[in-house]
This record gives sequence, C-alpha cells and structure tokens, in this order.
Amino acid sequence: MILKKQLWMMTLLLVGFTLHVQAQMDTTQIHPLSEINVIATQPKVASDALRIISTITAKEIQSLPVQNINELLDYLPGVDIRTRGSNGAQADISMRGGTFDQVLILLNGVNITDPRTGHANLDLPIDLNMVDRIEVLQGTSMNLFGLSAFSGAINIITNSTDKKQVKASVSGGDLGYFAPNVGIHYAKNKWKVMGAASYNQSTGYTYNTDYQYSNLFLQSSYTDSVLGNWNLQVGGQLKAFGSNSFYSLKYPDQYEATKTGLVSLQWNKRIGAFSLEAQAYYRTHYDRFELFREGVATFPAWYKSHNYHITDVAGGSMKGSWFSRIGKTSAGVELRNEHIISNVLGDAIDTKPAIPFAPDTLYFKFARNRLNLNYFAEQAIFSGNWSASVGFSGNYNTMFQNNFAFGANLGYTFAKNGNLYANVNRSLRLPTFTDLYYKSATQIANPNLKPEESLTAELGMRWANYGFRTNLSVYYRIGQNLIDWVKRADEEKWQSVNHTRVDAMGGEVNVGYSYGYWLKNIEISYAYCHLNKEAGELLSKYALDYLEHKLALHLEHGIYKGFGASWQATYQSRNGAYSDKQGNTQTYQPFWLLDGRIFWQTDKLHVFLESSNLLNTHYYDYGGIEQPGRWVKAGITVNLDLK
Repeated sequence: MILKKQLWMMTLLLVGFTLHVQAQMDTTQIHPLSEINVIATQPKVASDALRIISTITAKEIQSLPVQNINELLDYLPGVDIRTRGSNGAQADISMRGGTFDQVLILLNGVNITDPRTGHANLDLPIDLNMVDRIEVLQGTSMNLFGLSAFSGAINIITNSTDKKQVKASVSGGDLGYFAPNVGIHYAKNKWKVMGAASYNQSTGYTYNTDYQYSNLFLQSSYTDSVLGNWNLQVGGQLKAFGSNSFYSLKYPDQYEATKTGLVSLQWNKRIGAFSLEAQAYYRTHYDRFELFREGVATFPAWYKSHNYHITDVAGGSMKGSWFSRIGKTSAGVELRNEHIISNVLGDAIDTKPAIPFAPDTLYFKFARNRLNLNYFAEQAIFSGNWSASVGFSGNYNTMFQNNFAFGANLGYTFAKNGNLYANVNRSLRLPTFTDLYYKSATQIANPNLKPEESLTAELGMRWANYGFRTNLSVYYRIGQNLIDWVKRADEEKWQSVNHTRVDAMGGEVNVGYSYGYWLKNIEISYAYCHLNKEAGELLSKYALDYLEHKLALHLEHGIYKGFGASWQATYQSRNGAYSDKQGNTQTYQPFWLLDGRIFWQTDKLHVFLESSNLLNTHYYDYGGIEQPGRWVKAGITVNLDLK
C-alpha cells in the first residue's frame, strides 16, 4: 500500500508539474571547474583550476555513433562501461579500476545513486537527445559530493534553452530495434519548461535479451532577482528485459523488471558576497528479479518466489558560500534517508505488507533503514596564478556510526587556457544493501562488512590553444576494506568480503585537434590502470576484475554540403578471470571495436545511418555474457520552432 500511494503521488506530480532545470556553465570539451560548477543549478562564480572535468556537449553527442547514455560514456578515457544486454537495458559504470558501486550519479546535480545496488544507478528517466552535456569527474572528493564518489562522479545535465521548440525523432534497425521520442521546450518571461517522452525496444541479439522501456520527464525553472532561482524536475521510467545469464551463467532464463520515479526541488540565490543554495529530493526504485522467467522457463521445486525490492531515498541539503578578496569559504549539511523493503534483503520484520504488482499471496519479509548526516567545510584561496583549497567532511550513519574525510588541492595557471594541479583526497563508501544482505542460489552476503576507504593522490595538466587541446593526469589510490564478491573456481556461491588493501595506480592522456568543417574533431585518448593485489585462487567478480588498458581514437569530418561522418575505434584489455559455462577458468581477451555514423543535417533536420561493432567482434564485458555483434540503425530528428 505504501508503494502504491507513492506511485500514485508520483503520477499526479508527472501530470501536474512541468519542469526544466536551467544549466549555466560553459560547454568547452575539457575545462577546469571549481567545486561548485559541477552542479548544474549553481551559478558559475569561480574557476579555481583545482581539477579537470571532461565535458561532452549536445552538439558533439549529435554526431557520435551512439544511441544511449551508456554507449556515450564508454567513449571516455578512464570510464569502464560493462553492459548486460543492449541499448541501455542495463549497464554498470566504474572508473579507474573501481567497482560499479563506487561512482556517484547525479541528474542535474541531484544524487540519484541507488543504495541497494549500483546495477540500478543508470536507470535514468531520460534519453540521449534530452542531454545538454555530461560532466565527468575522475577521482574522489567527499567535500564536493559526499558519499559514494569513491572513484568518480557523473553529472548529467538536461537541455536548457530559451527557444519555443518541438523536437521529435524516431530510429530503428536490426533485431526489432525501434525508438521514438518527442520533447517540447517553452520559455516565457521568468519561466522555462521542458517535457519529453520516449520508448525503446528490441527483440534482442541472442536468446532472452529482448527489452522494452519508456521514459517520461518534465522540468521547470523560475528565475527572479528577489526570489532567486528555482528548479523542479520529475521523472519516471518503466523497464523490463530478458537477462540471459546476467548474474549467473548457470541460469540463462533470468528476467528483470524495474520502475523508477524521482522528484526534486532546488533553489539558489546570490546576495552580495554570499551564495546560498538548498535542495530536496526523493527517488523510488522497484525491482522484480526472476531467476526463471515466467511463461518461458520451468520452475524447479526449490524455487519458491521471485525477488522483490523497493528502495526509497529522501534527502535535503543546504550550502552557503562567502566570497572575499582571498577566496571562498563554504560549508554545508545534508540529511539523506535510505530505506529498503524486500523479500530478500534486510532484517526480518513483524508486520509483513503485501508486495505490490505481485500475486496477493506474496509479502515482504525484510526491511532496513539507515540515516545519513553529511557535513563539510572548505576554504579556497586564490592569489595571482595560484589557487588552493583545503576541506573537511564527515558522515554519521545509523549503521556505521561516524566516518571522516578530507581534501587538499593546489593549482597553478601557467597560460590563459592551461593549468597544473595536485590533489590529495580521502573518501569512503558504505556497503550497499545487496553487499550486506543478498542471498540466492549463487550468492551469499556478509552483514558485517565495513565501509570502503581510500586515500588518492593525483597530478594533472590541461592546456588548449590554436585548435589543440590536451590533458594528462596520473594518480595513486590506497584502498582499504574494498568490497568484492569472490569464490573459488570449484565453488558455486559468491561471497561478499572486505579486501584488506588494494592499491590502484594509473593515468589518462587525451589529445585532440579541431579545424573547421573538414576536420571537425580528431582525438586520441589512453587510460591505464593497475591494481597491486592479485586474486590468487579466488575469482573476483568486481574489485580485481578491471579495465587495465583502454585506447580510443575518434574522428569526425565533413563530406559535402551538410553531410558528415563520425568514427570511433576502441581497444580494451581487461585484467581478471572468470568461470565459463562449463566451469573452466578463462582470462579476458583484449579486443578492438569500431563504430561509425554517416549523417546529413541542417538547422531543422538530422538524418543518420550508423553501425556499432562494424568489425562484428566477439567479446565479453562480463565473463561469459556475450555482447552484440554488428548492429545497423538509422533515424531522423526534426526540430520545429513554435510561434
């Protein structure tokens, strides 16, 4: 009943509100930003060159041979997207040898990270054509993000425009792929409004990999010199997909269905030398996992029920900054409540409510709640070409008590578009509810897990001029109590454990050049990562199974009168081993992928023909889960101005 009321309230919000979050940042491809700039609703007030954020803009996205956010993120150096299924059905994101639970996901500056599992972090109620830009921070900063930004953060910012416009598109292709969507922008006086709806489906590239999902997203912003800037967003997603061997190679008939809803309200205002901001948000995620797909597989006698989970996250935060002649003084506090009710995860409960959207005979048996209080203070100093900051942050959690972190950053601007920086940051991540409680035919969790901790040092350089751009970074991360799922080759069940210590070292380099119509962009990037702990006799499911080498080559060029082409070649070499379907231990093999798109565009029209995996490469992101071969798609987008 609780979930039904929440979903009913969410539906009313989706119908009753129209939303748009106003983003106010530059859209250069690689640029230094201060801590406050990574959150879209905050005004740009300083650029302290203390870290580098990679940014992909909507204009760049339009020409790339990608159809969803997961594919787009996979082009970035240091970012590891490991997909199950295709076209956004499900994917895990990790950075710099970290796990998929260690990356913070924000939508317009709102933390939508799922406390049950990182598998649900990319269940986003938006499509790629709604994105204005995506900002990627490699490395950690608890002062900036709070918990979960253990190895990096992704901030997805949706479109902001003063135009009155309707945008509609449809694409289709092999294997029953079909994806229509429509969006509308409207601006008048102090208001901006945007709404979008979309649908995506495919019959699947192999047995039991079909999927379908739909998104609805509404935004609104109001700007007033007295009342400040107000931003509201509401979104919802329905998703269902065949999960052939996604979580265990032993069971090819898995299936999963999810429902996601979110709402947030943000406010900020500048008063003289002071900047104030506040935020309130709520996210709910419903998940039904079938080890044996209904209507397809035969249930064995020991299989009693599917897994059902509902995760609710509610939070609010306040932050204030004071700007003086020497720099910026900031302090903030956030209260975040994380709750799960499930028939698998949590502690046993006395009152057992019925599971919504399930047979009347099924009830929730377990639940868990934890409350987080996050707080921080930071001082940034600017003097000539030098900038520096030092900060302290803390977290009190009702399950894990008090934990603390700090950050120290130094930057030097040696040219108009060039800077050097050095960072040292301590961070931590709390175990997810899955890490603590999950039990199944193939997994058994440890409720006594400790939070992960890390200390990361990083050096970097960025420079851009005369059409050239480059950035370079190297890092060393000391990780303690890293959480992983491990087993021996002859064992059936994975167990969650804390590794005593796992250190990571590596770096990224990116070099690009742009020159007019004929050579719009040429870019090469390389990322290297090495972990100093070996698995030994144990097979590692996540923490010691990482992307060691990633080389990416990108070329976009004009052809003739509005025609152009975009090409992306990627080389990946993964460290680690896995058990195949026969129980034999296998190592990951390196592979090349080639994607390409040919397009024709005007101000009102964009037509494309593209193919992913042009070489029809046979490869795995997760051991034994085969990825799609060559996949051809075509589509058209139309922009119509409203009077």
